[in-house]
Amino acid sequence: MIRFVLSQIFGLIALALVCLSYSFDNKKKFLAYQIIANIFYASSFLTLEVFVGGINTLISTLRVTILYFIEKKDKNIPTTLYVMFSFLYLLAGNVCFQSNYDILAIIAYEMFNMAMFMRDISLTRYMMIVPNMIIVVYNILSLTYTNAILDLIEIIVLVCMAIKFSFIMKHRKIKYLI
Repeated sequence: MIRFVLSQIFGLIALALVCLSYSFDNKKKFLAYQIIANIFYASSFLTLEVFVGGINTLISTLRVTILYFIEKKDKNIPTTLYVMFSFLYLLAGNVCFQSNYDILAIIAYEMFNMAMFMRDISLTRYMMIVPNMIIVVYNILSLTYTNAILDLIEIIVLVCMAIKFSFIMKHRKIKYLI
C-alpha cells in the first residue's frame, strides 16, 4: 500500500513539471523541465516494479539531458544519437519484458524518441500526442494512475499549447505582411 501511494505522489510531481514544460516556447527550457519530470515519472513506475516503463523513462531522461546540452550549444543533433536511443528502448523493452502490456510502452517510447529529435518545438508538441495516448492505456494497466492522469493532462496541455503557439505564429506572420 505504501509503495502504491508513493508511486502516485511521484506521478503528481511529474505531472506538475510536465505541464510547466509545455508552456515554454524555448526548446532548452522545455527540455530542462522534462529532465526533472522524467526522474519522478520513472520513480513512479519503479516503485511499483513496472520495469519497462521505469527503465525506458530513465533512458528518456538521459536522452533529454543529452538533447538539452546539444540544444544549449545550438548544435545539430546527430542521427546516430537517435538510432542509439531507439536501440536502447528496444533492448530495455525486451530485457525487462513482463507482460504483453509492455509492447504498448515500447511502441510509445519509440514514438517519443522520434518527437524529441525534432528541432522544431511545435512539431515536437504535435508528435507527442499519439504516444501519450498509448502510454495512458499502459499506465492504467500498470496501476500507475497518477501517471495516467499526467499523460491525459499532458495531451490536453499539448493540444492547448499547439493551438496557442500556432495562433501566435499566424499572428506574427500577419503582422509582418502588413
